[in-house]
Amino acid sequence: MKTVVYQSFRTKDVPSWIEACLESVRQWAKLRGFEYRFYDDRFFDLVPADLRPRASAFKCVLADYARLVAARDLLAEGFERAVWVDADALVFAPESFEITNDHGYAFSREVWLDRITFGRPQFRLSVNNAVSVFCRDQKIIDFALDVADEILRGDQPLEPVSIGTDFLSKLRNAFAYPLLTQVGILGAEMAQRYLANDGRFLSAYLSFQTSPIYAVNLCLSKHSGGGGVHEPVFNEADTLALIKSLKADQGRSINAWFTPSPPRANERFDWPISPYLASRHSARLLLKSIQNRR
Repeated sequence: MKTVVYQSFRTKDVPSWIEACLESVRQWAKLRGFEYRFYDDRFFDLVPADLRPRASAFKCVLADYARLVAARDLLAEGFERAVWVDADALVFAPESFEITNDHGYAFSREVWLDRITFGRPQFRLSVNNAVSVFCRDQKIIDFALDVADEILRGDQPLEPVSIGTDFLSKLRNAFAYPLLTQVGILGAEMAQRYLANDGRFLSAYLSFQTSPIYAVNLCLSKHSGGGGVHEPVFNEADTLALIKSLKADQGRSINAWFTPSPPRANERFDWPISPYLASRHSARLLLKSIQNRR
């Protein structure tokens, strides 16, 4: 299947850990026989000029929009499949990491450390676009761009995830489209827990995965809202140590905590999956419903 892997990042003052991530994706694409395309900051020119000022409030919103346009252009160019990979995503097990989707589209299943309660990790299930797959017969790009246009032309407050994780999670609740399950996500807190081989956190995190992970989005700048985890500072040396460790054993050190379990039916996205947090969230919704009836 004629496939292109595409990424974007600036070309000046590139952190060494980002370059390591980009190189891991380039090598994976080469191993798989995929073509590779790289876009510099001109990537953002793919966002219509009249939308750019509002979208520019968050660079990730610009990137979320631009990656859809780029995918459409690449498919029109003649590729049968376009695979977007975030610049801060690391493929640490290239021989195991596979994209098997050959029709439609797919986004990444996300298990995110939402908060720590009484010393225990609490996770939330979402969908992200850190790795996204668009095949020639996809029906999502034009629809997603229409939704993004409406959001960006509207007057509701804009969030970094408005046309990315937020939209994709709501869509997944309405329609069970395919998810990539071999891509993990580590914020700074979970990254530190991995380097410390903290089984309390790693076993809980891997218990919510549906397969081993062979690539990871090093989302080290993401902060949970609403009283969630206050992410620790994670410097470049720490990040390079993390990358070195994952690549050295091709992720065996993290997947050692994975235990296969039956698929979970009727998963709800943008929703807590840790029992304590899910119960607390449900109670809040019930209380709000009762108050609204008065």
